[in-house]
Amino acid sequence: MFKVLHSTIYLLLISFASTGFAQNRDLHDVINRLKADLATASDSSANYARLGLLYLRLEEADSAEAAFQNALALRPNLAIAHTGLGRVYQNLRNKPNRALSHYEKAVAIDTTDADAHDRLIKTLLALEDMGSRARKAASQTIARFPDLPSPYLLLARAHREEGSAHQVALYYYKKYLERNPEDHETAYQFAYALYEAKEYRDLEDITSRMRGDPRALPLLAQALIQRRDHEGALAAFQRYIETLPEEEQPLFDDISYIGSRAEARAYRLASASDDKTQRERFLTRFWLQKDPFKTSGGALRRAEHYRRVWHARTHFGRKWPWDRRGEIYIRYGEPDYISTSRKLNAIVPLDVQRLQEQRAYAIYGDAGIEANFVGPVYPIRTMEEGGLGRVGNMGFTDYRPVTTTSGWTSVPWEVWIYKNLGQGAEFTFTDEFLGGNFDFAPVPSLTEEDLANAEASGRSYMSVIQRLNEFNSATLAQSLAAIEPELYSIEALDPLDFYFDALTFRGPENKTELQVIFGLPLDNVALPTDPDTTVVVERRTALIYPRALDFQNTKSALAIDITDDIRDRGLQALSSVRHIAEPGVYELAVEAWRQNTNRIGAYRQGELRLPAYHDKSHLMMSDIQVASRIIEADRAPDTSFVRGDLYIQPQPSAAFVPGMSMYVYFEIYNLKRDEFGQTRYTISYEVQKRQETGFALVSLLAKLGKKNTEAVGLSFDQVGTNPDENTYLEMPLTNLAPGRYTLKLTITDKNADQITKKDAVFFLTGTR
Repeated sequence: MFKVLHSTIYLLLISFASTGFAQNRDLHDVINRLKADLATASDSSANYARLGLLYLRLEEADSAEAAFQNALALRPNLAIAHTGLGRVYQNLRNKPNRALSHYEKAVAIDTTDADAHDRLIKTLLALEDMGSRARKAASQTIARFPDLPSPYLLLARAHREEGSAHQVALYYYKKYLERNPEDHETAYQFAYALYEAKEYRDLEDITSRMRGDPRALPLLAQALIQRRDHEGALAAFQRYIETLPEEEQPLFDDISYIGSRAEARAYRLASASDDKTQRERFLTRFWLQKDPFKTSGGALRRAEHYRRVWHARTHFGRKWPWDRRGEIYIRYGEPDYISTSRKLNAIVPLDVQRLQEQRAYAIYGDAGIEANFVGPVYPIRTMEEGGLGRVGNMGFTDYRPVTTTSGWTSVPWEVWIYKNLGQGAEFTFTDEFLGGNFDFAPVPSLTEEDLANAEASGRSYMSVIQRLNEFNSATLAQSLAAIEPELYSIEALDPLDFYFDALTFRGPENKTELQVIFGLPLDNVALPTDPDTTVVVERRTALIYPRALDFQNTKSALAIDITDDIRDRGLQALSSVRHIAEPGVYELAVEAWRQNTNRIGAYRQGELRLPAYHDKSHLMMSDIQVASRIIEADRAPDTSFVRGDLYIQPQPSAAFVPGMSMYVYFEIYNLKRDEFGQTRYTISYEVQKRQETGFALVSLLAKLGKKNTEAVGLSFDQVGTNPDENTYLEMPLTNLAPGRYTLKLTITDKNADQITKKDAVFFLTGTR
């Protein structure tokens, strides 16, 4: 708490009033004694000030005001009397402007009175006075009382209104909340303003501080969505949902809008069960299948669904649980174009204009081509009479579209356009009963005059009715729901190309190890405008179990130094992640995203088989890893790519230039020992080049390299004692033409008379 030196009079007054109150004396008795002492008091102004404070306690405005005025008549510079009058006008008479002048006089007289300074700033806040005078008062108060919260709030709001000083406003808001962390309302108002302004970094900062206020959780979740922390966003939404009334919680998990009929029925059955695990398993599978990347295990799409439901409840929830706008928003998300009767949007993107023109021509014929629409193309109820405001013969007697020259509607309206939904969709909502609940705009009721006009323009009565029904939003919503019940667009993302390799090996505990290797071309990761700096790429993988019943995923960040001397050299940043899983057939999803940009790459491998390498009855071989270098592990530059006693530098692109050496690493499992405890096996290979007419064998000698057992040839006879071996081949890529090649590797177990084979593809480019 801050320490303030009060004036002697002020301390006496507070002490006197507090003592009287603490002893539970009758305040009116005290007032009567003070009045009796006025004639003989050495300082009547102090007694009048005491009387004023006591009347304030009793909330007797007239008496308090008279007492403070009498004190000031005797001593015009009595600060406590000015503060008292300010309290009378502000708290008892609701006249903050009159209060303000007295607070200003009080702080000018007594610069050490923190209470007067605080009341001055709070009055300025109540008056929403953020001008230069208010800012100066706040700055002076901070200089005198740096621990007082109110001046920081005033400066925060002042800079926020200014718009151009956003970071300064954020600084003062943080300072305010540090000093007054219990003011959740101010924190929420500021956080919501950040949300509306789409300033997500600052939004995350503020909402992270709002512990204990569940309203902050959906805002925090949306900030996390923006930086692709899907799991964190989902967790924030789920914590928020737990705080809601019991009847509201199911709204967030209800998939009836976006799922098929079968899925909605299955969800209802799962929800009806007391087994919450079964319900959650169903939802996990459902959202995993909806996830366009799948690397978050469905968290991306589920968090977005929760966001849409929260938005529908927050903005369209006057009718329980929401009006028609909420239904469309939950299905299709944020429209590409919105215009409302409250806020006309005259900035119409070109592709949206084309959709408007097509619809206008279909409904109004040639008359629709000439119009510029700033609202619904579909006709809605109008206030215009006769031909006023018509564009040619466009519109009907009581229903018109909204154009730049015709917009006098009798009902509030909103129009939403989704350019990538169906052939382009316009949803028109109207509030026909002026109650704040929007429904699809009704089909117009046509008059005989409308039908006559249609006939005169060459359009039949039935064709007009057909078009109005066809383009009515209710009809459109119903037809789209059957074929495209939901929309999640990734159009705004820019592609980030990268390489990956998925390799299987024997894993622990009878499981299989999957190694996913990323190759991030530095020239793809670095933007041309980047200075010499470090960029961070987030890599994700997901191994999805059969029928999407479960998944395991990884997420990690890789910092990459980008300098001029490594640009335009075809270099890659290499990294790897591991999965351990039961043998079987899976789906693999991989993703790379450059943080703080829209650049993202994602790939899926639909059928990834993880062999049962622990079946000791069969000779088996791991996948073949194509590498750019293999050396002994004790000579490795780091441990990133050490496997057993070897360091294997990956080449996930499998692309090489003439003159390089290609290395291929593999592991052999379940070799059979003979009666002498020895294994005898042969490693052989062939290389084929892909041609237009098929494949042609290529002569390419290799060196078998493993410690001191090097040999050169197309086939290698080996003797050992271990049933499992790991080794590699080194192949100098000389005298080969550019193209695609396939390496076919065969292992023959001479003791067991068994054979196993694997293939690997590599490419030779035309230049070094």
